[in-house]
Amino acid sequence: MSSTALRLITGVVAGLVALAVVLFTPERIFAGITLVVLAWAAVEWFRLCGLAPCQIWPWVVGTVLLAVGWQQLWPHEQLVWLMGLAAASWFSLFAAHLRYRVSRPPQRPFWQRRLIGLVILPLFWVALVEVHAAPQGEWLLLFGILVVVVADSLAYFSGRAFGRHKLAPMISPGKSIEGVIGGLAGVAVLAAIGAVLPLFATTPSWLLAAWCVVVALASVGGDLEESRLKREAGVKDSGRVLPGHGGVLDRLDGQFAAMPLWWLALSHMQLMGGS
Repeated sequence: MSSTALRLITGVVAGLVALAVVLFTPERIFAGITLVVLAWAAVEWFRLCGLAPCQIWPWVVGTVLLAVGWQQLWPHEQLVWLMGLAAASWFSLFAAHLRYRVSRPPQRPFWQRRLIGLVILPLFWVALVEVHAAPQGEWLLLFGILVVVVADSLAYFSGRAFGRHKLAPMISPGKSIEGVIGGLAGVAVLAAIGAVLPLFATTPSWLLAAWCVVVALASVGGDLEESRLKREAGVKDSGRVLPGHGGVLDRLDGQFAAMPLWWLALSHMQLMGGS
């Protein structure tokens, strides 16, 4: 089987499984399944941070405990502070990556990379679970996931067709400014479709479009951070759990950055209800 066929089959199977989990599992089961995914992503993240297998598990356990603790103990009405912290962290990382267009970024110390993971990974899970628990949350979550998928897919094809100016070549040589623009154009079309859905009946179309663009930009930051992390570790993929795709981080890097922003978007659009 060719690598392209393997990649396609894995992508379709993983997509269908993810769709079933998002749409058909009760809240507690959804939280449990995604917590396992979070733990696996944490294993990959901290392995890239220079930890030996026997040293990884305390960090993974700490990540899981932080995620569950924040989700269970943090007052729901004050979650905006946690999601704001995640958003600020991702856009700060994004801005830092864009500085290295012509020079190689310095190797960050291990402690810094581990601290980044210990903050952003749990906050992703909190946002994921909270969105899923909202009224019509499974559909709101699906739409947020689609924003990242559309942005990533259209960026890939636009970059291959029109890419001339690299976005951050010393971190991710394949990404271009034209690709990002193409991805954002695709997200704008998705937002236009969303504006006519009953799901966003009470949301002004311009507001939905603006938030979708912000979420898509955040996902680019997530992609760049994972690319830099792999370069610092000297590896091509974060893992091998998904044949043809690499690891969990390789597939979810954009979602890790986007989901807290999507929570903020839904909260601002008053679609989170009492969750």
